[in-house]
Amino acid sequence: MKKLLVILVLLTAAVAAGVWLAVFLSLPGHPAETRLTIQAGESADKIAASLADGGFIRSRLIFRYFLTRSGQSTKLQPGTYDLTGVTSYGDIVSRLVEGGVSSGELVLLIKEGWNLRDIRDQLKKAGYARADDLYGITGTPAAVAAKGAAPAANFSSDCPFLTGVPSGVSLEGYLFPDTYRVYKDATPADIVRKLLENFGKKTGPLAVQVANSGHSLFEIVTLASIIEDEVRSDEDRRLVSDIFWRRLAAGIPLQADSTVNYATGKSLAAVSLEDTGAESRYNTYKYAGLPAGPICNPGLSAIQAALDPKANNYWFFLTDESGGVHYARNLQEHGANKAKYLK
Repeated sequence: MKKLLVILVLLTAAVAAGVWLAVFLSLPGHPAETRLTIQAGESADKIAASLADGGFIRSRLIFRYFLTRSGQSTKLQPGTYDLTGVTSYGDIVSRLVEGGVSSGELVLLIKEGWNLRDIRDQLKKAGYARADDLYGITGTPAAVAAKGAAPAANFSSDCPFLTGVPSGVSLEGYLFPDTYRVYKDATPADIVRKLLENFGKKTGPLAVQVANSGHSLFEIVTLASIIEDEVRSDEDRRLVSDIFWRRLAAGIPLQADSTVNYATGKSLAAVSLEDTGAESRYNTYKYAGLPAGPICNPGLSAIQAALDPKANNYWFFLTDESGGVHYARNLQEHGANKAKYLK
């Protein structure tokens, strides 16, 4: 009986290990290079081999099985693909069926929390020849021009949500994070318009919430940009949103390190005392209220958090080096958190 029990335990462990291995091998890999080129006439086997060799998939056999079961084996299209952000073999197949990027196009990936400088750098990395002309269209970030600078182009007629942006403020905050395919010969204004239109499309369904919030869209996006840069989880974003709105209502400076970093162009986890004195209307240590404008381009989650704060009794918070968020009801608790988590 005891021997049978041991055999059953071993069999169960073997089955569990097999299931785990199958699941692991069914997940995409983490390739150093995220682009894949498929030539015209390549077979499904050759494509699977290229995916495996490039580190995009962990198992050529399981991918071929998935591809056969999907019924898409004969629908894979030639072209160059950017497989950034794929989370399953299904994602990979979907992209390969949609068709790759033509020689006249490039892929622009904008991540949540990126600012104008990040987007300009990404355009350069993607091979866009006129990346340095971006600021002329969007305006400049605070680290480049201490007061920021207004965009040279006016997109308000096509993007009415921009009518609430004060004069002298850049388009920071409205270049919606997403993956875009753009033509290499597109003008900077064409690219910016594409990003702005996506912002309108993604945030349009929130119009009623914005109207009922008691805040302008500009205020919502500005606070959302700070939330985006300060905390990561949806729960923390809603808690921090409530803290920030209450501090604003009480006339207490936000004292958000992210706004100081935006003003100085640095990326410090904890800003220095010297930096908190930086002369910039984006510096929320030096000036109460919201900064002059958004400090980055927030994703939908951060915007929704700004619209839907979660009530709490905290007045302070800090984020440690591992991303953990620690809240405090008063300065004494906040000081203790600093001593414990910001060593």
